[in-house]
Amino acid sequence: MKYVACLGIPLLLQALLTLIFGQAASGGSFAGLGAMLLAVVGIPLTLIVNFALIRSYPAQSIAAHFNRSFLLGLILPGLQLALLLAVSIGRW
Repeated sequence: MKYVACLGIPLLLQALLTLIFGQAASGGSFAGLGAMLLAVVGIPLTLIVNFALIRSYPAQSIAAHFNRSFLLGLILPGLQLALLLAVSIGRW
């Protein structure tokens, strides 16, 4: 259950937000492509890091692992949002 909660929920969050950010940058912009390319690298990297952290600290509770995994899972959407904001400000 620890692996499902701590790896699956951040994965679903990242995939859903990548889809939303990709659709938000419509109109032929390369920002959606950039968000997708960030996800190609970021999602597996996040899964590997979270898996390694869970394996290295097995005595911690599920809540502690989930909090850390969730916060690490927010890094990729933050980068994607920053990319979309930079592109939208650049168009002004």
